[in-house]
Amino acid sequence: MIKKITFLILTIFSIQFLNGQSLVKQSGLAYFDYFYNISRKDNSMKDLNGFQFRRVFYTVDFDVTNKLSTRFRVDADAFDSNNRTRYYTFLKDVYFQYKFSNVILLAGLIPTPQLEIEERYWGYRSIEKIQSDYRDLVSSRDVGIAFRGNFSSSNLNYWIMLGNNNSHGFETEKYKRLYLQVVNKFSDILSASFDFNFANARDNKNYLYSRIGFYFSQNQLTGGFTASGGLKQKSSPSNSDLKILGLSLFGNLALAQDLKSYLRFDLYDPNINKALDMEYTLFAGLDYKLEKNLSIIPNLIFNYYENRNNSDDLIARVTFYYQF
Repeated sequence: MIKKITFLILTIFSIQFLNGQSLVKQSGLAYFDYFYNISRKDNSMKDLNGFQFRRVFYTVDFDVTNKLSTRFRVDADAFDSNNRTRYYTFLKDVYFQYKFSNVILLAGLIPTPQLEIEERYWGYRSIEKIQSDYRDLVSSRDVGIAFRGNFSSSNLNYWIMLGNNNSHGFETEKYKRLYLQVVNKFSDILSASFDFNFANARDNKNYLYSRIGFYFSQNQLTGGFTASGGLKQKSSPSNSDLKILGLSLFGNLALAQDLKSYLRFDLYDPNINKALDMEYTLFAGLDYKLEKNLSIIPNLIFNYYENRNNSDDLIARVTFYYQF
């Protein structure tokens, strides 16, 4: 796979060189940390510290015409092989988009609708995913087809998608997932979104997900609040339904030209019918922009377990976020 990806990247470079034009745009980003586990639920991880990459993107965007464009993106992650952790490369995005008069068609391995707006207002994907993605309530990518656009003469946008419901993997069964998002921009300050998706599965173990969000941006303050819910039918050990709840409140404030602070509080309940299983998570830090494409972000992550038989997680990090 790596050899094929390398060959494709070299081919893209060659096409751009031969064309002698700027139709091909290359970009990338990385999240690089020094971390220290002050306390962990898994006691074997306590005091573990070191350097790590949590994300490395390489992206190629190609404007074929003024209506047709394509994206190719690879990502890096880690896996254990013979008790040694190594990075591997995998396909993150491979799709085309075609612009009609007021509708955009996307097809391939594409982002799912639920991420874009909340990630934009949260502003710190370099620290952590939004809660729906972090808690695996919805995948960030799926293979399928999507339409997005806006209703004429209004600030109401829509995004509808049909996917395999197998994230980055290939299809192995007949079941699918339908995604829907509607976003209304009330003003330059306030926006709201509603998401819904449904995945059918064998033995009627279907999954329903919904989220409502409110977002604001004014002067130096940006943030929002989201409430997410999931219903996994016949998925508990007793074959009953699992009902999931997630709340997230977040914001960031510019303190100076090159300095921001951010704060996020999450509540997560993986089964509202079960006692003592909720988690409360706090993300806090400062963002110092050393250069246009380089930020240094000291940050803390604290995860409190309602079940007091577990130790809480407390992780200190210094994150270097850079784009190229």
